[in-house]
Amino acid sequence: MLPVRDEGDIIAESLSAMLKWADHIYIYDTGSVDETWEIVCDFASQDARVRPLRNETVYFNDTIVRGWIFNQARERMKTGDWFLRVDADEFHHISPQEFVHERMEKHETLAYHQYYNFVLRESEVANWEAGRENMDDRARSISERRQWYQPSIYAEPRLCRYREGMKWPSFASFPFNAGLVAKQRLPIRHYPHRDPRQLDRRSRLRALMMADPENRANWSEADTHHWTQREWRKSVVPDDALGLLHWQPGHVLAELQQSNHLAKPLVRVVQRLVHGYLLPILDPRRAGWDGTVHPKEIGEHVQARLAQELASSGESRFHHPTSKST
Repeated sequence: MLPVRDEGDIIAESLSAMLKWADHIYIYDTGSVDETWEIVCDFASQDARVRPLRNETVYFNDTIVRGWIFNQARERMKTGDWFLRVDADEFHHISPQEFVHERMEKHETLAYHQYYNFVLRESEVANWEAGRENMDDRARSISERRQWYQPSIYAEPRLCRYREGMKWPSFASFPFNAGLVAKQRLPIRHYPHRDPRQLDRRSRLRALMMADPENRANWSEADTHHWTQREWRKSVVPDDALGLLHWQPGHVLAELQQSNHLAKPLVRVVQRLVHGYLLPILDPRRAGWDGTVHPKEIGEHVQARLAQELASSGESRFHHPTSKST
């Protein structure tokens, strides 16, 4: 389940990687003004596993957008299937199938991610500004271009076994009683900052969205959220930053055994009992998806401001995408 917005520099590589293990990829474009939607549709024309859902200019909301995709995709799911929430800048270092079969116990039905956050370093920005790296380098794999990372302590649920009775309402960031959490984390290489042009565009877009009062109401702690950071250079990492590690494609990526995503042992015992025996009782008591809920459309005034932002950043192509569904 993949929401996208202006990921034209990486979406083709991302989809190619996902198609090595995914049976279906459900994509919701929340208003790209670059070539993202065209690339998605091109993939879909060649591979039926890629399923574009909609392209419309809406605010991204972690609960409503992801919940909406899930409740579209579940029409083709059956109990025992596995689903993932993914982003275009994520590359699974171990395929989900391999992870389920080799890293999870049979009673574990939910896995959190282990992020390896690959960064944009000061020396790489200097190379870009000196012309030693440019837009043509985007033809190279992202793993070739960005090889320095910082492991993340924070983790979120990513991989889950589906059951027919589970509920994902519009106010939840994941289904209720999603599953018994696996001890091991799903390793994902994360590339949110890929080059100065992409990072500048991303920072402007997100800061503009977070500055809009209508959108801010959808976020907790909006004033301190990292999406408010408009100045892209503040996301650039010094080459000598503490904890910065190097990975070269084809070599072993150091595995981490973090456990801060797990409940205390006694709580896990209770959770195992609940997930083993009580879900048929609990699921019907939970709120389900409200069919009238839909991601909020972005107003023309915000779109106009975005056009100005992109123009000031040197972007020459901007259009208001027409809402489409397939």
